[in-house]
Amino acid sequence: MNSLVYPRRANDELLTGPNLRLRIGEHVIDTGALRVVTRPELPRLTSKAVAVLVELVRDVGQTVTRDALLDRVWTGRFPTPDVLTQAVKELRRALGDDTKPPQYIETIPKVGYRLIAPVLVLDGPEGGIVAESDVTQVAIGDSLTANDAPAMPPPPRARTWLLVAGALVLVFAAVAIALLIDRVRTPEVAAAPATWKVGAVRAITSDQGAERRPQLSPDGTRVAFAVADPGNAPTRVVVRSIEPSQLVRISAGGADYESMPSWSPDGTRIAFERASETRCAIYVASSLGGDEREIAPCRDYNVSYYDWTPDGQGLLTAQSAKGDSGDLALVKLDLDSGNKEFLKYAHTGKDQDLEPHYSPDGRFIAFRRGVAPYSDLYVMAADGGDVRQVTHIASRIRGHTWSRDGRALIFASNFGGAMALYAVDVKTGATEPLGISPAEYPSASHESDAVVYEIPRTQNQLAVVNLDKSTPPTRTLAPSTGSDYAATLSPSGDRLVFVSDRSGQLQLWLYDWASDAATPLTEDADTPVFWPRWSADGKRIVAVQLHGDGSRQLIEIDVASRRQRALSQPDENILFGGYGPDPDSYLFAIGASGRSNELVLVSHPREAGESRKVIESGIAFAQVDARARAIYYTTSDGEGLYRYAIDDGAKRFVSPDVSSVTTNGWRVVDGHVWYVTGVEVKPVVLHDLDPETRTDTELGRLDITLKDVNFSVMPERKSLVLSEIGTEDTDVGMFTLTRAGSP
Repeated sequence: MNSLVYPRRANDELLTGPNLRLRIGEHVIDTGALRVVTRPELPRLTSKAVAVLVELVRDVGQTVTRDALLDRVWTGRFPTPDVLTQAVKELRRALGDDTKPPQYIETIPKVGYRLIAPVLVLDGPEGGIVAESDVTQVAIGDSLTANDAPAMPPPPRARTWLLVAGALVLVFAAVAIALLIDRVRTPEVAAAPATWKVGAVRAITSDQGAERRPQLSPDGTRVAFAVADPGNAPTRVVVRSIEPSQLVRISAGGADYESMPSWSPDGTRIAFERASETRCAIYVASSLGGDEREIAPCRDYNVSYYDWTPDGQGLLTAQSAKGDSGDLALVKLDLDSGNKEFLKYAHTGKDQDLEPHYSPDGRFIAFRRGVAPYSDLYVMAADGGDVRQVTHIASRIRGHTWSRDGRALIFASNFGGAMALYAVDVKTGATEPLGISPAEYPSASHESDAVVYEIPRTQNQLAVVNLDKSTPPTRTLAPSTGSDYAATLSPSGDRLVFVSDRSGQLQLWLYDWASDAATPLTEDADTPVFWPRWSADGKRIVAVQLHGDGSRQLIEIDVASRRQRALSQPDENILFGGYGPDPDSYLFAIGASGRSNELVLVSHPREAGESRKVIESGIAFAQVDARARAIYYTTSDGEGLYRYAIDDGAKRFVSPDVSSVTTNGWRVVDGHVWYVTGVEVKPVVLHDLDPETRTDTELGRLDITLKDVNFSVMPERKSLVLSEIGTEDTDVGMFTLTRAGSP
């Protein structure tokens, strides 16, 4: 029996409202808010996924071809077919359509997709209704009027069916509306998981310069943070009330940098880090200033974080259990004796655990496993034992804190694109965006609903930094009001590809030296793109494309035509990629954080002759030396730099000086490895490491500050292109966080 499909113009009229809400099966979707209302714990849908859903609703019960969907949703662009696959995958996850046969979206092999669930349009010019003509066929339309009737009267049997269908419409509409009133509009319903309510979002500092790494006192009345002394001197840890008040410096100062403040449980003391180019130490001082004493040496600015033990007699931090190797394990430091005790918990020598925080009741510890950029959050009992993974994002995490009730973690991550705040339920792992971005390093009070965080107001600008002291030290390229990252020169050095948010979203841009102009290479605001790498002939670029469901795909872009093609499979999560040493060969880093990812050399991807060779697991970063037919890589265990010979498979350890802590701040240059140290602590030092002799030569000291450690080397080897921190006016923000429905 055929379905009754009302004229397409009626469908269009229904589906163009500004605040369209659809009931599809048992779920309600707010297309304007990009939300599945009946599943509030889920992150927002991407606009492209919602657009695909609306197109399927237009032809509900009918098969819509892949080409038609690509043409309607990605009009005027040249997307890879996999963007549609990812959008449908995102919709299925959001609707919980994981059964076989599917209950919502049916795949018609090699053709397209069909929406098979009943649909009710809740908003629109007339209030739209969808009716079932039989169990498997559905149709959409608004109220049937004389103007919508067919030009010729239907035959008698058809008229009879039309009356039956009309009755079904009314019954279905009544049932659906009753369900909606019961499940959506009734505030007492407890079936849906609790969500968060964010209020009073504001900046509490506004001075010129940067105020960084804020930490809220336990009672929520004061905040400690690091601020630069006048004249761009090293940073100092200061304390002030959350209301406008005078800054109190807690230390005597000096030539070293201070950061990472952490309040004692009673709010009377603050632990902090003092670092220079050659030394790092942990100190404790009175929160009113003075009474300073040194506690212990610390490891590295990038991995040193502290929390007080609940009894206030020690600090919890991360150190190497093997001495000075790359592993990181959680350890307690006794303040009186200076003794340290490593926690006994599920940890191997290859894990890198850092940034521990006790829950408000002291019963649990949350920590980050994996040095950036592939981290996840874990939780365990305070006395050790088994650990449980809470997030599964394998992305950069910049700070986390417990919610006041101890049931969730608030963290900052860029797994959805921009760095933003999220709340994750410790038991279920359900993650909810809080709608605060840009944001980093949250810190919550244990006694109030207040949360402070860092508002990163940092502008990264492309710059040429000269190593030859006879020339001007720096020159800015393609200035804009946005921030630029990951500068990568083409093999000939005539063009530069970089990542920038100057268009509002992280996309790829091209800079041409001849014209001194930058133009966009990608422009899809719904899919951030990063990690660009050039082909040997300078005609193509591989990059990672981030989809709305958090998955990442490796794509290749033809620079001349801007056409894209997918290199990785739709179900593969790509951390980074690059070109291999042979034609049509590529390097894939596939998987998640920690030791579960794999570095794979792929030839002829997504073709009949595709071949794969696994190089190593647990990769932090890798680069190909095409001339030597070798791959250099660092592992997530932090042990150092390795070299893999592509032809014979021989592996050897190169040096501990370049490791996962260096992140991606190293490059293969003429068979050597150039890398940087001193990031965020001036000066940045550029090194040249000879892999054969292990000779480490200092190439120069750069009077700059870096947040993005990517760099590219100019062909003459006398200068670098990188993203220097230009204007920095980072402030401290604050908001209140309560459970939805609470007073």
